[in-house]
Amino acid sequence: MDAPIRKLPPLARVDDLELGKAAEHLVVADLILQGYRAYLSDQGLSYDAVIDLDGRLIRLQIKTTRQPRPVPQRSKQVQAYLFHTRRAGKAGRRRYDETHFDLLALVALDIRVIAYMPFIKTVPGSIILRTVGAQPNKNASRLQNIDGFPIDKAIEALR
Repeated sequence: MDAPIRKLPPLARVDDLELGKAAEHLVVADLILQGYRAYLSDQGLSYDAVIDLDGRLIRLQIKTTRQPRPVPQRSKQVQAYLFHTRRAGKAGRRRYDETHFDLLALVALDIRVIAYMPFIKTVPGSIILRTVGAQPNKNASRLQNIDGFPIDKAIEALR
């Protein structure tokens, strides 16, 4: 007899702490499967995971969103992923700066896609990324799709 297939709960019913842990594990698994040595960090640090790149430790802060949401544009709303990238702690009381970590890993949990970005002084307080396959209008060049940020490109930007 086949084992019954366990139906997973919708993301809306999973609490934020559990979703954050899932995203951290997803990022580390993604990095390992791409050939990197990566591992989760300890609690209480300003970064969530580490890549060991030939003895150089690259610190990652992982931000997660459940699904795309309507983002107002000039003439319409578009579906996009929204990540708050400069704040930490309860109610965003602490503010990250470039000394806290090296890379951002932005996770869209509904599709399990990760965007990797170097964390530099110019990173805004929030980042909006379009859904996979979304076509921008001619004035939306500053917005990009979530699947357009591979880890190799982010690491290269750090060098």
